Amino acid sequence: MNGPSSSASARAVSYFIRLLFPMSCIIVALSTAHFLRKPAEKPSPASPAAVAATPDAILSRLPVPDIFTPSGKLLFAAIEKTRTSPSDPKNWILTGDALAQLQRETEQTRYHDAAESVYQEALRLAPKNATALAGMAWATGGRHEFEKSIQWGNQALAADPECIEAFGILGDAAVELGDYDLAFEHYQKMMDLRPDLSSWSRGAHLLWLTGETNKAMTLMGKAIAAGAPHAENTAWCQVRMATMLFHQGALPPAEDAIRPLLEAGSKNSHLLLLAARIAGAKEDFPLAEKHYQTLLESGPHPQAYAGLGDLMTVQGKPEAAEEFYQKVENLHTAHVEDGSHDHGIMAKFLADTDRNLIEALRMAEEHKLTKNVLEADTLAWVYYKNGMLPQAIAAMKTALSRNTPDPEIHYHAGMIASAFGDLTSAKKHLKQALAMNPNFSLTQAPLAMKALQQLDSPKALTQADTAGEP
Repeated sequence: MNGPSSSASARAVSYFIRLLFPMSCIIVALSTAHFLRKPAEKPSPASPAAVAATPDAILSRLPVPDIFTPSGKLLFAAIEKTRTSPSDPKNWILTGDALAQLQRETEQTRYHDAAESVYQEALRLAPKNATALAGMAWATGGRHEFEKSIQWGNQALAADPECIEAFGILGDAAVELGDYDLAFEHYQKMMDLRPDLSSWSRGAHLLWLTGETNKAMTLMGKAIAAGAPHAENTAWCQVRMATMLFHQGALPPAEDAIRPLLEAGSKNSHLLLLAARIAGAKEDFPLAEKHYQTLLESGPHPQAYAGLGDLMTVQGKPEAAEEFYQKVENLHTAHVEDGSHDHGIMAKFLADTDRNLIEALRMAEEHKLTKNVLEADTLAWVYYKNGMLPQAIAAMKTALSRNTPDPEIHYHAGMIASAFGDLTSAKKHLKQALAMNPNFSLTQAPLAMKALQQLDSPKALTQADTAGEP
């Protein structure tokens, strides 16, 4: 990368902080993959006149750092350094990178806006700084503004053709938009330039999405072995490895993979959510509830509330379940009012719980042309719950197109095929889902088992099997 030698350490910190997969960015795409192959128009960075705030004003609006955590200490130090030397763009970049690390660890969207404000100030001081341009690509991509993210990423590469951060973020955008071939190109360039935890973990996730499970686990193993300056980044990779094992139904190995993190007292949200799923799959409901409650100690979390609702449901406590499910909806409403939301996750939640299916349809259809397999799966499931079978089958073809080893996709495919009357396909997909992990979901796995049993009944075998496979 270009730049004076004195910025090497700053770039190293910048690289590791912002190049890990944003866990929250694998679901929603706001554009078509075709856009990725068009020449990007340059966005208009805020002009000096538009950035009226003084450096002190910008810094004063940043979240107050928690100096009792490693990332909080990093942010505090960066802010103090920036306050002392506000004319140095490297200091603003370090502050943005510290905010990016906190966002990755906490999943709080407020850090995207905060980071953007300091990257903008860095660009005011150094308009062609590739790292700051890549920071803007990260911030906009984190808000699912993928067209803007791509534009900023391309500007970073124009400033520095070997900007590793930009290749990673452009690859992330391509993954979200379902252009997996383009994502492979960006990640390969990233791995060629610097093979390490950040590039390998990205490549591993993409391999998993496209059905290359063994290769994905091998590459993720390399990422974990390589490690990273921030322990939370290595922990993220360990959780991803355990998630792959969970999808395979390998509960003891998945549990072993994350046990050291739990014993170390990590409050990582991805870790606690997975730990709760594993405990629930083993029917250790008190432990699952404990993990969800630990996560909620850091603040409201929709997936923790939904998980607690599912726990109450399977234990025959519908009123308690309803309270938690209502909290999911209330939290989503608050996020929308704040200008941040994830309609993909919410649409799936509503479909799973048979709540407000019209609203689920509205949210899912925001991406009705998606090529992202996970989005397409949610879209197909919402169509199915709304009785729109032709649309469900079309979306499911996209969801199945990459052989993603997620049992829930096959469960959805089986239920859709059954409703359409394609009993052969329905049985195949339901069996595959349950063979991969018979406990893939507390609430949905029992429904898959029940549907398969009904399909195996003599009455079902006499029905006509006339439809094509989704």
